[in-house]
Amino acid sequence: NTGDLDPKAIQLESVAGAYWRGDENLAMLQRIYGTAWENKEQLDAYLEMKAEAARRDHRKIGAELNLFSIQDDAGGGLVFWHPKGAKMRHIMETFWKDLHLARGY
Repeated sequence: NTGDLDPKAIQLESVAGAYWRGDENLAMLQRIYGTAWENKEQLDAYLEMKAEAARRDHRKIGAELNLFSIQDDAGGGLVFWHPKGAKMRHIMETFWKDLHLARGY
């Protein structure tokens, strides 16, 4: 029962619209995203965890360090490596392969 929820432990996260069955000629529906917890302390811990995840987002950090870029026009999640990022990727992959070969994998 939603009446049992602590109002201080509920957070609206975002809203979005979507057409019924994906057809723009049909009615638009409203999506509401939220989260609810037993108490405010749990909500605060969750919000802090989300904030920390945003600070550590590899897409943001990679762009800031000029390691790679992601261009939505080319496809979601497709990484275009910049020279510095390509070199880092090569070093990590070489380390990983050498370690596996050394351990008999």
